[in-house]
Amino acid sequence: MNREELLRRLEERLAKGEIGERTYLDIKAHYDAIPEAPPAPEAPSPPEPPTPPESPRHPQHAGHPIHNGDLERMIENTIESAMEQVAAGLDRAFTNKDEARRRMDEVNRRVQEAMSKIGPRIEDGGKVCVIRGSGTVPGGQHFEEFKCAGSGTVTGDLLADEAHVSGACVVEGRCVGQEFHASGRADIGKDVEVQEFRVSGRTNVGGDVRAQEVSVSGALTMGGGILDAEDVSFSGSVQIAGGVKAEEFASRGQFQIGGDIEAEDVDIRLAGSSKVTSIKAKDIEIRIGERRGELVAETIQGEDVYLEGTRAGLVQGHNVRLGPHCSVHTVEADELEVHETATFKERRPRSSA
Repeated sequence: MNREELLRRLEERLAKGEIGERTYLDIKAHYDAIPEAPPAPEAPSPPEPPTPPESPRHPQHAGHPIHNGDLERMIENTIESAMEQVAAGLDRAFTNKDEARRRMDEVNRRVQEAMSKIGPRIEDGGKVCVIRGSGTVPGGQHFEEFKCAGSGTVTGDLLADEAHVSGACVVEGRCVGQEFHASGRADIGKDVEVQEFRVSGRTNVGGDVRAQEVSVSGALTMGGGILDAEDVSFSGSVQIAGGVKAEEFASRGQFQIGGDIEAEDVDIRLAGSSKVTSIKAKDIEIRIGERRGELVAETIQGEDVYLEGTRAGLVQGHNVRLGPHCSVHTVEADELEVHETATFKERRPRSSA
């Protein structure tokens, strides 16, 4: 069998999956290293010289001819050995499922144990702090960026231009910087003073929140203090023991606010049960959302007021419209429109207060 025929057969076995690519390349490289036997020169005269006896040659010695039968045996032996290893591996895999599962559990346990020992990393010359696994960072350090993707604790104030929490983070002091984003769980012991405050996970704040922009699509709880921002947007669940001061206040979720909402514009789409002590704004619009709901307030004061699904003790404004499913005790309005499903008990002249 010539070289081309052997290589062709090797390629067929490779295509059928009988040998691996590594085995194919090893055999091919070994065979390519063996020089082609030069063609026998034509005899110049009729008498041919006697053929010397062929000396034994090792089939794997580079630079020596190799017999076709030896190469065939080498191919077959390689394939047989590889298949035996595969079969043995399959036998072990199917006969020792419990052992394989136990080993995988052990690997996972060791990975979790190793991750739990990973502490915070300070990178980029002290500008970036990253927590993966678990770790504690002393407070008072200033970072350009702070990331917590595991379980972290800041033992004092967190001072970071950008703070991102996607795991669980406890800040024992204040949080001061430009941006604070929490998609995981954040517990902040004192005040938050940032430009942008975004919560899509769950955040607890022990003090005030002062920001340019506040957006809550997850859950925010403030045990005391006030929320003071230019733009406030809720689409999740919010509980604030104090009050809210804003230029623009919009809600598409539900809230429980112990104090007042004071803003220029209030736009609320009810989704669930919400409660606030009072709302004071220039323009107030409260409508029933897709998930319906109800707002309970002691007083609502504005210039242009439109209400749906609201129960209030006093509604006061220049132009007041009580829409569907409103129940008001006293209305003080220059102009009043009442939906057929809305009710009020008393109307008085609008006071100057």
